[in-house]
This record gives sequence, structure tokens and C-alpha cells, in this order.
Amino acid sequence: MPVLKAFWDALYATFGPRLLWALTVIPALVVGFTLHEYAHAWMAVRLGDPTPKWQGRLTLNPLKHLDPIGTLLVFVAFVGWAKPVVWNPGYLRVSRRLGTILVAAAGPFANLLLALVGAILLRALVPLLHPTFLGIISGLLDVLVTFVVFNVLLFVFNLVPLPPLDGFAVLSNLAPSSWYPVIQTLNQYGTLILIVLLFLPGSPLGALVFGLVRGISSVLIG
Repeated sequence: MPVLKAFWDALYATFGPRLLWALTVIPALVVGFTLHEYAHAWMAVRLGDPTPKWQGRLTLNPLKHLDPIGTLLVFVAFVGWAKPVVWNPGYLRVSRRLGTILVAAAGPFANLLLALVGAILLRALVPLLHPTFLGIISGLLDVLVTFVVFNVLLFVFNLVPLPPLDGFAVLSNLAPSSWYPVIQTLNQYGTLILIVLLFLPGSPLGALVFGLVRGISSVLIG
């Protein structure tokens, strides 16, 4: 029926591109969020803290790590999060400062490793582009490009030195004691500053993050 066909054509024109984008993002989101949180848990346990293991976070099961609201917002507002891993520095076999740096940095660097793996797979698939398999290979390339860029974004964004991001935990434990007033101010107002910078039109933070993401992704993808 012409009317029905016109309806579906209009529906696809409105939501089709977004749906296709969502389908390429899902693998990157599930794997990226899961490995990020698993890396935090793994590092804490390796350093002597059993808390993440007791709480069932030392697992690659995405259901243990994905936050429903944080996951949904990725598709709605392009901002999201996973369930943070709870750990107790009192159990660590290393100093509290070193342990905090290692646990915090483990998540973002797991995403960088995932981006490297994705880039290797992407480069391996490019020579296989052939008219016979063009549709399948092109679809996989789209998924892998999104996978690389999404994980680079998680790596860069999570190293921003503002709470509650991992970069703040690294900064606050690397900074000299003379930085204590600055660290305390950031600890108190940093989350508000982050939210403002995220949604501020022409945000310098957004320009810096996406500039770094483009640069790193370009190097990896080639």
C-alpha cells in the first residue's frame, strides 16, 4: 500500500540513521564499559583488596557493570556511565597513594588497550574488502571504527582531572602537598564544573577532549 510504504519511508528517514548508529555503538559501549570497570576491580584485587570480588565485580558479565540509566543516556544525550567499582584502600599491599593511582588508571588504560585491539582488527579487515563481501566487511568496518573511537573517548575523557573521573584520583595522588587547596576546591566543586563544561556551548573541555580523540583515533586507524 502506497500510504503504508510512505509511512515506513518517513519513519526510516527520521530514525533509520540513528538506529544504525545505535547498532554500531552497542558493541563498543558494552565491551568498553564492562572492561573499564573490570579493570578497576582486577587491579584492586591484584593489589590485595578483596572487596570488588566480594561484590561480584571481578567478572566480565556486562550485567554486573552496566548502569541502566547511564547506558540509556549514551543514546539519548551522548553522555553515560557504568556502575562504579567500590574498593577499600585499607586492604592494599602497596601505599594508599600508589594503589589509588593504579586502580584509577587501570580503567582508562583498559579502554586504550581495547582501542588498540580494535585498530589491529580494522587494519586486518581492510585488505579483505572485495565486491563479493563488500556489505558484510563494510558493516564490520563501521562497527570497528566506532569501537576504536568510543574506547579512545573513554580513555581520554576519564583522564580529565575533575571528579568523579579517574583522572582526578590520579591527579590528587600525584600532586605535591602545595596543591592541597586546589585539590580540595576541585573535590568540592569539580563535579559541578565538569557538568557545566560538558554542556557549555563551545566548551573548551569538549574541544580539547574531542581534539585528542580525533588525533589518537587517526593514528590508530590510519
